[in-house]
Amino acid sequence: MWFMANAMGKPDNAGAGATDYMHLFGLVALGYMWARIAKTALEKQAEGDETMATKLVAGRFFMERMIPETATRLAAITAGAEAVMALPADAF
Repeated sequence: MWFMANAMGKPDNAGAGATDYMHLFGLVALGYMWARIAKTALEKQAEGDETMATKLVAGRFFMERMIPETATRLAAITAGAEAVMALPADAF
């Protein structure tokens, strides 16, 4: 929603946040997949399959150690393009 509200008037906002948006999207997609894996692992564990414990440990790791990065990515996206576009082109 931030892109829609801020990129139409200033396209640099979309460009400045694009990489962070892709990282955020990837983290959310992987988080969704881990949630589905954990649900299935819990069901199979309840049926007596003890090998599912490792899947739950890996999923917990992802949720506790990787998902918090989404807050950082969102902050970078919504910071806008000002800092990214601050240097003049001849500085490169």
